[in-house]
Formats: sequence, C-alpha cells, structure tokens
Amino acid sequence: MSDLNARIRDWRERQERRTSLSPRELDELEDHLRAHIDLEMELNAVLAPTEAFAIARREIGAPAALAKEFAKAGRPRWRRWLATGWGMYAASLLLPLFSVFGTVYGHEVFRDIFLDVRDEWPLTLVNVAFLMTVPALWGARVSCNRWLRRILGTIGVCTVGVAAFGTWAILIEGGLAELRSHGFLAGIWTWGASYICVANGLRLRAGERAPAEPDKGPA
Repeated sequence: MSDLNARIRDWRERQERRTSLSPRELDELEDHLRAHIDLEMELNAVLAPTEAFAIARREIGAPAALAKEFAKAGRPRWRRWLATGWGMYAASLLLPLFSVFGTVYGHEVFRDIFLDVRDEWPLTLVNVAFLMTVPALWGARVSCNRWLRRILGTIGVCTVGVAAFGTWAILIEGGLAELRSHGFLAGIWTWGASYICVANGLRLRAGERAPAEPDKGPA
C-alpha cells in the first residue's frame, strides 16, 4: 500500500507541474482517483493495487485534458495571475520608483522611454516584452512561449532583488525615515512583482494549452 501511495503522490505532483489546477481541485481529483482504484479492486479481487492505479490513471485522463475540464467549471488560475500582474504593472506607474534629486514616479520613467527610445532601448525592450503578454487572453501562441515567460520571470526576480538590496542599503545608511522619503521603493517592488505574476500566469496557461498526450508516468 505504501508503494501505491507513493505512486499517487508522484501522480499528483505531475498534475501540479503540468496543469493550472488549484490545490482544492487537486484534492478533489485525488479523491476521485482513489475511489476509482478501490472500485477496480472490488470488481477484480486478484488485481494488484498498482495495476488498479494504472487503470484508474488511464481512465481519468491526461493532465492537459483534466485542466481543460476543470477550467469549464470556473475561472482558470492563469487568468487571475495575469490580471494581478497587469494590475500591479499599472499601479507601478503611479508609485515612486526612487529618489535621488527628487522622487521619480513610474509614469515619468515610462514617458521618458517613449521620448527617447534610442537611449532607453533596454527599458523599451523590457516593457515591450511585458506588453506582449496581453494577447494571451485571446489564446495567442505567445502564451505558450517558454522563452518569454522565462525572460519575464528573470526580469521580475532580478528587479525584486534590486529593490531588496536598495531597501536594505537605505535602511542601513539612513534608517526608516530615509526609506520613507524614498517612498519605500514601492514602485520597484510592484513593478518587479508584476513580471513574476505574469510569468507564472503564462506558465499555467501553457500547461492548460498543452496537447492532451497520454500520461506516461510509471505503471
């Protein structure tokens, strides 16, 4: 029985990696799988637990197909991640990014990008990459682009790292009062987090759109 539980655990972890199912949905699906295994063993008394598991797993279906079925019953998680990321991105335009000779807001940096694209081309590319995620709502192929979500995730993690280092440096040098004068770097935190959220949304979206291939886990 411990071998069966290990196989079920591996099967669930595979669903977590390859679908956008929530923990509650995975609990429901695991209960369904276990009930199916019990039923198979009741119908065939000589059937080994691992054999019953293999039959139940095949009949339940592949991860991508399961994600699509669950998506019909409610709003997919990837939409919530994308909406959250886009909302944070928009909010970052109204928040203070940093303060050197006065507070600089996100919308001011965004404006400078468009006024001087040639000199600000790195930031232009970074923001264009983010805006390329909008068509994901309409099922565009960009939502399955592995490199795009990796780039966005890397940008987000690096930006949050810079914000953390900047926050620490300001606290060490000037304390909380100095950090408050910098607006707590709220814009940088929010901007970086928006990239992380969108990258995760694209990852979940790609899992849902993947072909419904047979589950090739251990029999």
